[in-house]
Amino acid sequence: MIKSIRSLSLAVVALLASAEIGTRAQDISIVGTWEIVEMAPAPWTKEDDHKALMAQGRGLLKLAITFAPNNVTSKFKLFQCKRGVSYEHGPLQVDSLFQGNLPEPNPTAHALRLGFPRGDIPSADVRCVNASFSFHFRDRNTALFALNNVIYTLKRR
Repeated sequence: MIKSIRSLSLAVVALLASAEIGTRAQDISIVGTWEIVEMAPAPWTKEDDHKALMAQGRGLLKLAITFAPNNVTSKFKLFQCKRGVSYEHGPLQVDSLFQGNLPEPNPTAHALRLGFPRGDIPSADVRCVNASFSFHFRDRNTALFALNNVIYTLKRR
């Protein structure tokens, strides 16, 4: 009897954990207006390149990007998509973040340093005629993406 209760308890905990991850990913959307508030050299870059990457990244700080159901607007041309935008939301495993570029042997350690929670990470792929990006969420109002070896942090306005 105790063994059955223990097995049932473990099954319920596993079910709740998987439901929490699914709910968390489904509840988060990139749709809305965001602002780039931080940037840093990507963890897979060489220390010697960090100064140049910081200089490059500063140009996008305070940039606003609006993701609407049918378009993406921004002053930065790469984030302009007047038609044909598509969104795909879902969780990713840590080793898939930033197109699998977090350094081995422990991508989880790098993800934690970037502020991500443990476990699968809610993400959104945004595709347009001129570009496609993957956004990874720390929480519902904070997302990170990589561009040219710089990690940018977006905050929802």
